[in-house]
Amino acid sequence: MTWSERIKLAWTTFKREALPLYAWTLIFIGVGVVLVVAMVMGVLNQMHWTFPQAYGGFSSPGMPVPGVPPTPGITPFTGPFGSPNQGPFGSFNGSLSDLSTLLSAVGTITGTLLLIIIVSWLIGSAFYTGVFNLTAKSYHEKVIFKDFRFAGYFRFLGWQGLLLLIQLILLIIGLIGAFTLKQSQGALVAFLIVYGLMIAGITIYALPWFSTSAIYLLAHPKDSFRDALSGSWRFFRKHMGALWGYIGTIVLIEIAVQVLNRISSGIAGLVTLIVSPFITVLAIVWILSLEEEEEEDDHPEYVAPLATPPYYPTPTYPDTQPTTENPYISNTDPLTPALTPSSDQPISLEQPEPLRQPIAEGSTFEPERPKIDLQKPELRSTPDHPLPENKLNFCPSCGKTNTGTAYCPQCGTKL
Repeated sequence: MTWSERIKLAWTTFKREALPLYAWTLIFIGVGVVLVVAMVMGVLNQMHWTFPQAYGGFSSPGMPVPGVPPTPGITPFTGPFGSPNQGPFGSFNGSLSDLSTLLSAVGTITGTLLLIIIVSWLIGSAFYTGVFNLTAKSYHEKVIFKDFRFAGYFRFLGWQGLLLLIQLILLIIGLIGAFTLKQSQGALVAFLIVYGLMIAGITIYALPWFSTSAIYLLAHPKDSFRDALSGSWRFFRKHMGALWGYIGTIVLIEIAVQVLNRISSGIAGLVTLIVSPFITVLAIVWILSLEEEEEEDDHPEYVAPLATPPYYPTPTYPDTQPTTENPYISNTDPLTPALTPSSDQPISLEQPEPLRQPIAEGSTFEPERPKIDLQKPELRSTPDHPLPENKLNFCPSCGKTNTGTAYCPQCGTKL
């Protein structure tokens, strides 16, 4: 399949799922915005109670601060920052109680921000899993809203966790190397250059695998996570050129969007609204089409041969006996009466011997049929049974001389 055919197939698939895809996109955006706003409001509320001077909530002199015991000789808040020389944290006088309050507030804010990151990660993973299932079905047929499913959600989370682990390992290796070589400036610079080149080389080489291996994992739900992960690496090595074609396509699309953004921001926003889901669908269709081609190469379609009649060779046998022609068989018209043989040529009524064919090995032997002798035996005159003279020498009908046959050769009268 060529590059243009893959783009056309991705666009066809995108049109089949456009309405459900945009509906679910709006739903996830709405849910994400609500959760993020709620968590940000919680952080701001915590900061409001921890640092009241920064919000001007207690502007009256002498007004007590909720949760903070009054300190003799210190006005809770006078003006935007208490005084021209007092900042938003001016009420903290450096005591351990104030430091513990500050650390508690910082921990709460950090935890809230971490929670926002985790929730966004979970929501994004759920959305991508649903988009994959929707696209995998629309690859063959038109889909509806309820075809958005979350099958493979935990597998996708495991893949994201694996990527995070790889990043942490690379970061730890860099930090250990930097702290080990910090005493030598030249060695540290050389290490940082080598470390940067290594990270860049790994990223450039495995960029198609990082971008598409999650799709391979979701496309093989029956395989274990380990088998699917190793299969994704073999798939990447086998189709490296086609996967780099996908990366190049994404780069061209992003360049086109940036050019449109410089021409008109309104047109660029509309194009971004269309292109962003299409890029997600393009990656999925690219992998599914490569999978389909790989299955066709491994299991080619069987084409039945054309039906031809069976050929049975005709056995040939050697002619062991010469064919004898019967002089009494005429090749003339069957309606023409046969000519009567001459009187000086005897007529033989003896049945001719049939031609014998060689007996093949394993065939049944048929005994030779007995011959029928139609010749009248010779009559001899004895004293007990004398024969009349005329009976012995002449035909009673035509007077033809008897030659010893059962019938007269002249008229056919039985003798």
